[in-house]
Amino acid sequence: MVSSRLLRRPRVLPYVCALSAALYGLVQGLNCTNFVASSVASLLQVSQRGARTGARAAGLGDGVQVLLAETASAGFPVELAVGAGAIVLLGALLLALKPSERTDGAKEEELPPWGDMVQVTKDVISGQPFDSVLLNMRARHGDAFRIYVPSLFGEVIVLMGREANQFVFTEQDKNLDQALGGVVGTAVSGKKTMGTKERKSTESGKIFDKASADFFANKKALARATQIFVDSAEDFCDQMERVLKPDENVFEKLWTYVVQTNADMLYGNGENAGSIVCKTISSINKEGLFSSQVRQAGDDLRQVLNERYQDRKDHPEKYLGEDSLFEEFFLLSKGEADEEMLTGLQQFMLTLQLAANGNQLVTIRWLMSHVYGDPAILAGVRAEVQQLLLKKGCGIRDLKLDDLLSLSLTNACITEAVRLHSDIPSKLTLRSAEIPMEFGGFKIPKGATLFLYADAVHKDDKYFPDAASFCPHRYTDPEAFNQMNKDREIVAFGHGRKRCTGELHARSQISALLASFVMRFDMDLVTNEKDNQMPEDHDGPFVFDTANTLKLVNLRPRAPGCTGAGR
Repeated sequence: MVSSRLLRRPRVLPYVCALSAALYGLVQGLNCTNFVASSVASLLQVSQRGARTGARAAGLGDGVQVLLAETASAGFPVELAVGAGAIVLLGALLLALKPSERTDGAKEEELPPWGDMVQVTKDVISGQPFDSVLLNMRARHGDAFRIYVPSLFGEVIVLMGREANQFVFTEQDKNLDQALGGVVGTAVSGKKTMGTKERKSTESGKIFDKASADFFANKKALARATQIFVDSAEDFCDQMERVLKPDENVFEKLWTYVVQTNADMLYGNGENAGSIVCKTISSINKEGLFSSQVRQAGDDLRQVLNERYQDRKDHPEKYLGEDSLFEEFFLLSKGEADEEMLTGLQQFMLTLQLAANGNQLVTIRWLMSHVYGDPAILAGVRAEVQQLLLKKGCGIRDLKLDDLLSLSLTNACITEAVRLHSDIPSKLTLRSAEIPMEFGGFKIPKGATLFLYADAVHKDDKYFPDAASFCPHRYTDPEAFNQMNKDREIVAFGHGRKRCTGELHARSQISALLASFVMRFDMDLVTNEKDNQMPEDHDGPFVFDTANTLKLVNLRPRAPGCTGAGR
């Protein structure tokens, strides 16, 4: 269909989905229905504000005319514009007939203003990038405004700025619940998945949460994970040295390594589970989060986990002392998990891994591109790894967690890559208000869904001079870095009770991989930009179009004694 081809354009879909009530489109996938749903949402604020149905209908009609005019001027097919406009008008009129009384008792005049979604649609159609569309909304409405997300959340309050970061991650952290996990879990499993709050109210949910907390806080499990990471990094480099051809892109092989390594850590015996998760990630990249392939892979994973669970019951001696998240769950469930709990395990584990891989994969791809694209940074990373290895008199496989965390420039590179390119929390932090609260003079009612756009600070020259540039030296002064964390200017791994529990695992894995590569190989960065310059990343959440244009090719053994880029 023409509309499907239109929505698959990388400069159009992320912004229609993410801003013309975007969160719905991001989760539902790339198709015409999402465009219509998003367009309905982009006009809904008229019905929310109108005093009479007639006034609402007139306003909606004007909005549709604007939408039709913009799509026509952008050169989109007339039948698409007319068809979408007609369905938008019909759907919006039906919504306009609904009573406007609020069930939470809040008064409209006390809430943040409704975003002008018609103007957002115009920005999207004109090809403005994700960041620009959001920041344009901020310029029009300030640091707090509302959008409407059909089906999933309804009314959403969007927050931006350093004060908003402080509000979400510090001031109200204990009163805000996660709002994203259940949606992603439902998408990948095809079955209703409990959100964080729902999960806490069930016995199985308490087991999942405790298993996760115990695993990520377990020093033995972290030591085991670190050993997996350093061994896997070296094994992967061995493989690349043997099989990779000069014109092949390292990143085409790298993502399967990341997924499989995480599977080994989470599932224990990860051979089958890891291959299924690889298939799921591949399906998401090609077909979107709601594709039938993703759901089938989810079903396959559940079958494998059920078999492994039964094997743990039948042969507990095989898994004695295994430090994996799966084993934590098995022990806490006392080997008595029923079908419902096992289905929950599949959803929980896959959601956890997707969240980790979604950030890890894109972070590693950008990180290695930045490092190999800048001779000075590459030389600096090599020098500190070399110094550490000489000091300890060992190789990469012998490094422990504390060793990897002591690589200050390497870890600063990770922080900078997360600031510039990660999805969560930078582009997308969703919370649900558990009590009434107030921000910027506006009321936020209990039950409201908040969308914090942390990149409003991450990409602001006021806090990060030359913010679009990759500059890890911003974080090499511990005192300055601590202050940036305290002020919530940098929220690379979140803060408070909902801070990423897997941060040490992520830093360990990425540091080990980068250390192995820089000490062994030279590579050439290839991009679609003039003179192979690094492209700016303006993709929306869960969209990796720009990252997918990056290539590291011509992998070759590093010249002996070389401390530069070798290019």
